[in-house]
Amino acid sequence: MDHREDAILCQHLLRTGAVAVGELVACAEAQRDARKAGRPIERLEALLVSRGAISREKLDLARAAVTGQAPKKRAGSSSGRHRIAEVVPADDREADGVRAGDRLGTYEVVEKLAQGSMGAVFRARCTKTGERVALKVMVGERAKCDTGARRFVQEAELACSLRHEGVVRGITFGVDAGRRYFVMELVPGQSLKNRIREAGRLPEEEVARVGAQMARALAYLHAEGVVHRDVKPANVLLGQDGQAKLCDLGLARELEIPSEATASGDTIGTPRYMAPEQARGSRDAGAPADLYSLGVTLFHAATGRPPFPEESGVVVISRHLFDEVPNVTTLCPDLSPALADLIFRLTRRELARRPASAAEVARALEALLATQAEARTTAAALDAMSTSSDGLAPLRIAA
Repeated sequence: MDHREDAILCQHLLRTGAVAVGELVACAEAQRDARKAGRPIERLEALLVSRGAISREKLDLARAAVTGQAPKKRAGSSSGRHRIAEVVPADDREADGVRAGDRLGTYEVVEKLAQGSMGAVFRARCTKTGERVALKVMVGERAKCDTGARRFVQEAELACSLRHEGVVRGITFGVDAGRRYFVMELVPGQSLKNRIREAGRLPEEEVARVGAQMARALAYLHAEGVVHRDVKPANVLLGQDGQAKLCDLGLARELEIPSEATASGDTIGTPRYMAPEQARGSRDAGAPADLYSLGVTLFHAATGRPPFPEESGVVVISRHLFDEVPNVTTLCPDLSPALADLIFRLTRRELARRPASAAEVARALEALLATQAEARTTAAALDAMSTSSDGLAPLRIAA
């Protein structure tokens, strides 16, 4: 399985109690040891079965539960050994079937921008107003199951109900020729993920500014009773106007009312940025989980790498479960104490050690930015004074 599938299966097994945490961690350690030694790395399900942690039949059911598809029957052999079931795709149609020039509702597709496990995003144009928008269309295997459809509609409804400068604005959604689509504002610019990929470690002021804007957006979501559950650099869009915006509410849910899309417990996210309580598959992972993910995102932006850069999703999950995120100063000793301390507190495993709210985080970062701006102003003034008093004063000529 790939990184994301490994992580989703791991979360499902943790949440349902089908496999003990210790067994999953042991498999993660085996994968990590194999990678370090240059040996072939066994897949998670193969390790679990070989260790006797779960039967093949139960594993097949677990994989079916997280994909929304029934596993095909396994054929036996003379030795009595069986291959782990492969998931049979519903059909072999193209992932999205959307092309430039196609119309969905009153929107004409211009070009593809990105694609994820749930939907492909296109640049599009409203044929009535000419407005340029982003158009998300359900794609892939998740689009063919009821859970995927419910989650897509949930994201669209939620985004269209929210109004904040730090959250990508939803415009409308609908169905056209059997294809579900969701229209949202188009944000000219790039993602924080691509910004880090191009620049590596970002300047501290930029880290603090983007962090403050994201914290304000999260404070708004939390005040509205919504937890994002997938805060990461790829879901932060950096607008050309200097405003960063959170996008992708596909995993978001209301804090007080469990959503139908997540009632099955299909708790997913991105392992590299996932809070421990979310990694355990806890259905009550709330606002503090978003703060943890924000902290890991700021760590990545400040250092140019995530705190746990391992490739295996299971290894990364086990690190978030059992290891504390290291102090960012181990990689960036010149980072200001104020920012380093805030990132440290955001990324603690214990909820009580994290900041109390996203609003508190925003205030701390805004205060840091104000202090830095004041320091620059003072330095500039001192530099100007030094230049004017260095013995090069204008020569006065007597009349």
